[in-house]
Amino acid sequence: MLGHQSNAPYARGPWIDQRASQRQTERIVEDYDVRTPGIDVAAYSLSGGNQQKLIVGRELSAEARILLANHPTRGIDIGAQAAVWEQLRRARSNGLAVMLVSADLEELIGLSDRLLVMLRGRLVADLDPQTVSPEVLGSYMTGARTDTDGEAA
Repeated sequence: MLGHQSNAPYARGPWIDQRASQRQTERIVEDYDVRTPGIDVAAYSLSGGNQQKLIVGRELSAEARILLANHPTRGIDIGAQAAVWEQLRRARSNGLAVMLVSADLEELIGLSDRLLVMLRGRLVADLDPQTVSPEVLGSYMTGARTDTDGEAA
């Protein structure tokens, strides 16, 4: 509940609602396929992928209108990566605005509706993920490519 401890369903007035917090945690564990021996296990004892799924579940359950996903799958196994990608796609389909920051080119291309590349504080490319290749995207990200070749910059 970290970061949300003063909001429903975790709190009732100024007090933490222990039962509601447990129910919310059970829901996240089930909905996001978090593999844990139980909801009372410390998050730091879970695998990296399960920690990530738990955090994604917590944040997507907050009913925000925008989510900044900063390297959401860095360091996790391919199974957990696929689960996180699916949850982000589902949230986007349900109207959540997702701003994805990642160095994983396949992740960027596969999850994005629009790719904006910033380099040294400047917008250097506005690319279509349906047509851009990882090589072209990477060349803009590294500064090797500075022309726009027909793409809006």
